[in-house]
Amino acid sequence: MSELVNAESTPTQAKVASKPRRTATIRSSRLLFIWASLAPILLYFFIFSLLPILAAFYISLQTWPLMGGATKFVGFKHYVGILQDPRFYASLWNTAYFAIAYMVTVIVLGLGMALLVGSLGTRLRMLARPIYFAPQVTSVVAVALMFTWLYEPRTGVLNYLLSFVGIGPFLWLRSQEMVMPVLIATAVWRSVGYSMVIFTAGLLSIPRELYNAVAVDGAGRWTTFRHLTLPLLKPTLLFMFVTATIGGFQVFVEPWLMSGGGPGTASRVLMLDIYDEGFRFFEMGSASALAVCLFLVIAVIAYIQMRYLRESFEF
Repeated sequence: MSELVNAESTPTQAKVASKPRRTATIRSSRLLFIWASLAPILLYFFIFSLLPILAAFYISLQTWPLMGGATKFVGFKHYVGILQDPRFYASLWNTAYFAIAYMVTVIVLGLGMALLVGSLGTRLRMLARPIYFAPQVTSVVAVALMFTWLYEPRTGVLNYLLSFVGIGPFLWLRSQEMVMPVLIATAVWRSVGYSMVIFTAGLLSIPRELYNAVAVDGAGRWTTFRHLTLPLLKPTLLFMFVTATIGGFQVFVEPWLMSGGGPGTASRVLMLDIYDEGFRFFEMGSASALAVCLFLVIAVIAYIQMRYLRESFEF
């Protein structure tokens, strides 16, 4: 009788014993699939992001003539020279000024335009979005050259229009006080459509039932915007703060083509210093050191923004 019981229980025990193996096999297959899916992305990140950063840091520790010649390890000599150079701090100040003003303006205008377009009818909304987004897909060089012509003191369209009301002419790109606001306005005009599209997507993700509920409670537009829309736009705001800040610190085309960093050093930014060191003076070591410094500044500011926004908008 016991032999019969043992014979009947053996298949059941085998099934129970095989379950952990099957679970482990399924788990291994899932992990293999996940890593196989992530492998191209990780490889792309390593080749085009992490490897260039490591290479830039390695080159920054040496004298590295671009046009040929022997390289020499100099340690942190380039960094010491940068920190002792007053021109670096002037460029850093101009870059920070541009980035902060650009970030705030793009976010405020982009959110305002998204709210405005969202209040339009369906047909007008479908027409307005491509129009506002069109500058984003236009060549940056073409935009910079077009605005350079608009700001021309003698033949520019802007001074010509202002002359009808008895204002001007202004030396838009040749005045130390006006050149940075002019460059910021150009960059904002090119990028605000992208900001609007991102905020529009964020607004569309908010359930309409929440707006109906606060409307029933008698909340006004400003109360609804402050206590409902802004908190629920937290992920979108975080994304726009970080990306707009990075874009502002990496500005290059507008100062390079429109003002050349002048007049004097009024529109001199860090990307122009990196370009000049690398492709005018052909010293990739100091150019890489400047690039590493810019990377560290952006990383620190992005980290502070992410931490602050995550805490300040929690609810």
